[in-house]
Amino acid sequence: MITHPASILFFMTLAASILYTISAESWFMAWIGLEVNLLSFIPMFINKKNKYSAESALKYFLIQALASMLIITSACWLSSYSYFNLLVTMSLLLKSGAAPSHQWLPAVAEGATWPIFSILMTLQKVNPLVLIFFTLKTNMSYYAISLYALASAIIGSLAGLSQNSLRKIFTYSSIAHMSWILSTLLCTSWLWFIYFLIYTLIIISLVSILELAQVSTLNHLLTLDKSYLSLIISASILSLGGLPPFTGVLPKLMAIQLLAGTDQVFMILPLLTGTFVSLFFYTRLLLTNLMLTGHSMITLHKTSKINFTLLNVNLAGLLVPTLVMVFL
Repeated sequence: MITHPASILFFMTLAASILYTISAESWFMAWIGLEVNLLSFIPMFINKKNKYSAESALKYFLIQALASMLIITSACWLSSYSYFNLLVTMSLLLKSGAAPSHQWLPAVAEGATWPIFSILMTLQKVNPLVLIFFTLKTNMSYYAISLYALASAIIGSLAGLSQNSLRKIFTYSSIAHMSWILSTLLCTSWLWFIYFLIYTLIIISLVSILELAQVSTLNHLLTLDKSYLSLIISASILSLGGLPPFTGVLPKLMAIQLLAGTDQVFMILPLLTGTFVSLFFYTRLLLTNLMLTGHSMITLHKTSKINFTLLNVNLAGLLVPTLVMVFL
């Protein structure tokens, strides 16, 4: 994982900045929390073993700095509260990588290591989402988030079909999941946080196994020994896609139930359509991982060193919550 001693300090500062932003009582204090978060994450991003990490870190810094500049500009120049709220909301959506403001996210994710990728897809989205939840007070922001949710559902599902890199595939998967999170945000319900928490647990579970197996592309999955490890990776992928009986189906069911009882019922169809399209590239991963033959002595040697207790815990986490819900 993250091996540099200073990374612990940066990670603690990163976690503290999230708590600081969530508890801020003014936009200025929230902005300070966002900037501390950015300055804590950039040093963690740079990895001497990855020649693309510095480029990705620079791209991430520029995008986040642009979003922060838009927040400051809106606070200084916009006298209308509705326009201020709209611009701040769009800036926060840019920070979180929701479509159509997503173009920077796949390029940045491609240059990240797996541990940094998991932080980018999870912790780095907490601050923008929480602030969006508390700023959804005008009709203009409401319509903007609705459009971003629809765009994320369409783009996140279609763009992942043509990707070969696992990081880009899971990045577009994250954009598709963002559409569900934004839709539940529109209902002013904390269900979005439950959805985000379950998604975080699933993606960390999957990324930890891919890091151990040193897998990053579809070709690597092809050469992976077809063993218990492949089964766990496939189960994690199916859970990420929201296929029963895995844990990933629970937040989608709760979101559908919530949306069906509100004015946002029209969002269910595009969300489900995007999910069905996403299942195509999840199925491609599944076929590559389980059914296509491949053999690599190097991969076998690496796989033999993997702690199978971790794999069993991952499998239990992917199945137990849904089974408990069914039997209770």
